[in-house]
Amino acid sequence: MRVLVTGGTGFVGLTLAQALLERGDEVVLFDRRAPAPLFLERMAPHAARLAAVEGDVLSDDDVGRAFAAGGVTHVFHGAAITAGPQREAAEPWRVMEVNLGGTVRVLQAAARAGVRRAVYPSSLTVYGRHIAERETVSEAGTPPEPDTLYGITKYAGEGTALRLGGLWGMDTVAGRIGSVFGPWEGETGARDMVSPFAQVAAAAARGQAVVLPGAYPRREMIYGPDLAAALVALLTRPAPAHRCYNLSANLDWADSLARWCEALRKRLPGFAWRYAQDGEPASIDFYGATPRAGMDSARLREDLGVLPRYGRDAALAHYADWVAGHRAYFNS
Repeated sequence: MRVLVTGGTGFVGLTLAQALLERGDEVVLFDRRAPAPLFLERMAPHAARLAAVEGDVLSDDDVGRAFAAGGVTHVFHGAAITAGPQREAAEPWRVMEVNLGGTVRVLQAAARAGVRRAVYPSSLTVYGRHIAERETVSEAGTPPEPDTLYGITKYAGEGTALRLGGLWGMDTVAGRIGSVFGPWEGETGARDMVSPFAQVAAAAARGQAVVLPGAYPRREMIYGPDLAAALVALLTRPAPAHRCYNLSANLDWADSLARWCEALRKRLPGFAWRYAQDGEPASIDFYGATPRAGMDSARLREDLGVLPRYGRDAALAHYADWVAGHRAYFNS
């Protein structure tokens, strides 16, 4: 299959692209930025099946160019602004235009191109207050009540994608993603809150010590390669029983950030980390993180047979090996 990945040079876009290329698929990356040189270097064995188109999802002409080469059979529409509170207040129209207007443009072009299936990546944030109030959220049992502009646009975006897909005769599926960490995460300008895992990875790769603000609260998380496997399933499995899936590993990530620092310390000699003392500023930003609900992944497991390949410690070890072999990525 030939997959157009919008937001293709961001964290999730590159992670999915790598998984698709390693499967033997063709990939077209569409983004405002060119792919990182190190990504292109690592994907060199698959270069004949990889194309990149620079453009904006708010431009009909740019979106048209992404489909112009022809042959696109599947679309993953990952282009979005993951806005924090400051950008919500300062650029609400920009967030709305990209996250909703961009969705309509891409899906309309996909329908015209005869795309077989489109996957829309939604977010855990559509559950709103339930994230803090419940132990677990599920697709059928937890009503969406988004309370951030990002969550609001993601919930509206998934509804828009599913509705237009139905009207235009295009098979469309949404996947709600929680906290993701792993290879290819970094600063892009489209995500206001880079995960603490990537912040630590960048510091370690640059030879800098890390000061954590404290223990990381309970979080729902999924390792990047496991998320990519779930997205590939949404793109490829015939006739899914549902139109919306939680994409989660549903693992115990307790004390995971301290374990992450230890995994890096073992892999990168000289790396040091510690917790901040009273009144001492931390070097890693948790963005005021509070405990969050897990995501029930029974539907994903039962309908599509998707199970995480990596347990917690295996994921951290794999990621530490990746950081050690891709230190230049954090200096680009």
